[in-house]
Amino acid sequence: MRGTSVVVAIFLLWPAAVLMAADDPSTEGDPADADSKAPEPRFGGYLFQDTEGRPLPFQTDAEIEAFLANAEILQSTSVPSGVTIPRKLLLKGDGFEAFAIFKDVDIHRRKVTEIINGKNRFSFDWYDNYRYDIAAYKLDRLLGLDRVPPVVARRIKTDSGSISIWLGKTVNEFERSRGLKIDPLDQHRWNQQRLIMQVFDNLVANRDSNLGNLLIDPNWRLWFIDCSRCFGTSKAMYYPLKTISQCERGLWQGLKNLSDDRIRQVLAPPLDRAEIDALLARRDKMLQHFQDLIDAKGEARVLYDVDPPTETAPWAAD
Repeated sequence: MRGTSVVVAIFLLWPAAVLMAADDPSTEGDPADADSKAPEPRFGGYLFQDTEGRPLPFQTDAEIEAFLANAEILQSTSVPSGVTIPRKLLLKGDGFEAFAIFKDVDIHRRKVTEIINGKNRFSFDWYDNYRYDIAAYKLDRLLGLDRVPPVVARRIKTDSGSISIWLGKTVNEFERSRGLKIDPLDQHRWNQQRLIMQVFDNLVANRDSNLGNLLIDPNWRLWFIDCSRCFGTSKAMYYPLKTISQCERGLWQGLKNLSDDRIRQVLAPPLDRAEIDALLARRDKMLQHFQDLIDAKGEARVLYDVDPPTETAPWAAD
């Protein structure tokens, strides 16, 4: 593409953060619908489900990844929402059927100016690529967040892309706030989770943080999806650090433990060297920001643990 492209993105997830101190750490509640045969969930009470909404008997990352990579594709339909034109797949493997999302987006533009969080941002090379979804998942697990659903690379016929497990019994933030108009009763826990999202968005340089890319499960737990417009080579903080005055304790430890060697070992590929260098630079800025806050205020006022769930969302019964 010649000349200059202009991409306008509207970011609705970044109002001024409501920063709240957390209480003592707690474990999260048990799922109401898990039977005795299902393994214990790692995801705040959430269990990945089959096409009938029943918990799958396999829940670990390795098991889900193997299912996504090897299951037979019974059906493929287009998803009406999203600019990347993903496909919803019906998969069958080991006697179980489950849904998944396949994305093969691979767009490269030169000299792009876009609006991110109200500011013009220029990119000499601009990408919207499925491999960034894979990178976001791998990085999420390195940090110990478990907020990005499992995703692997897979080739379907002539199309290379990413395939991720479908999260049943969830709504996105647009549906919750604009359609259902249901507010979380536990606003404190909601804000705690939003802070995690804000830190992650800065770390992965998320240029497309919007209401449709945030899923909410029956325990009001937030999941981050659709990261194909993340990463790149920018070392800038797209969202002001001054609005983030706290960090979830596990995420802080994950950032500190995120060594250069480990990042390069796990993320190369799907990221190239320049993209990893930019990620490391953003990590260093985040570490310095929170360390400065801890030095000035003390850990008790900066670090927090996410509260356990206190309510069940109405879409849990869907």
